[in-house]
Amino acid sequence: MISATGQQFSLTLETAKGTWHATVAQLGASLRVLKFNDLELVEGYPEDWPAPYCAGVVMAPWPNRTDGGKWTYEGQVRQFNINIVDQQNANHGLLMDFPYELVQKTESSVTLGATIYPRAAYPFLVETTVKYELVEGGLTVTHSAVNRSHAEAPYGVGGHPYFKFSADSSENLIFTSNAASVLMTDERQIPTHKAATAGTEYDSSKGRRLGDFFVDNDFTDLPRDEHGLAHTTLTLSPDYLAANAPVENTGLDVWQDANFGHVVFFTPGFYPTPEGLVHTAAIEPATCGPNALNTGDDLLWLKTDELWSGQWGVKLLH
Repeated sequence: MISATGQQFSLTLETAKGTWHATVAQLGASLRVLKFNDLELVEGYPEDWPAPYCAGVVMAPWPNRTDGGKWTYEGQVRQFNINIVDQQNANHGLLMDFPYELVQKTESSVTLGATIYPRAAYPFLVETTVKYELVEGGLTVTHSAVNRSHAEAPYGVGGHPYFKFSADSSENLIFTSNAASVLMTDERQIPTHKAATAGTEYDSSKGRRLGDFFVDNDFTDLPRDEHGLAHTTLTLSPDYLAANAPVENTGLDVWQDANFGHVVFFTPGFYPTPEGLVHTAAIEPATCGPNALNTGDDLLWLKTDELWSGQWGVKLLH
């Protein structure tokens, strides 16, 4: 029987400290499971469910919203299908419901490919891949794209995983980000302007309990470490650590390289699971801002036969 999310690609990596396991679904190349021993790190979903709230899918050739599903190219207004009816927007690109093809598989990694074929709204041919690889301490995700069009092609990509740290309930976890700017939006979640996060309700630099706030915005101007990586963390609370010491693994770090200049945070308390609704945190590395086809905000323009690649990933904190 065919699963609602297509073929399932199971990955395993044995390390000195334990076993990593991941499952990637064919539909949307969705990261459906990520575990270290018995510790669950993503809020997954059954393989016979459509991915709730786009869980784990790849967003390309644009992440987030395109205003009204419209953009202009060569003087012509191009119209994508609307898939957020109440907002009248085109959301998360053209591949989130697309069945990827297997390119290469090992015990601990899988590379999946999807070609974006030309259409009236996006008249470009772009070959894309995504590689999920379990490594010592975590997961590395590598996105690539090659423009096979005769003209330069606009392009953006992002991931859409929902994270948890199952040692404690998600609403008790501490969410921390040093993003310096947030894109403010209108009632249809289209960006209107950029604002500083410091001292506002969007400031997570000192860490805050996940269950105490709701956000659904794109953040940018991300501080980076000596390796050019930006970080968002989800960690156990001080109270939990005090009551359960010693604890070897204290949380997770979602990192993204310099190709990913944006990250969307979405912290719903209504993510559906077989057991009911739960709190979770979507941490979505993205190469460009929402509505980038119209604003140009960090939008890539790939030259003919140009290869682009970028990485993000997850590692355990100790």
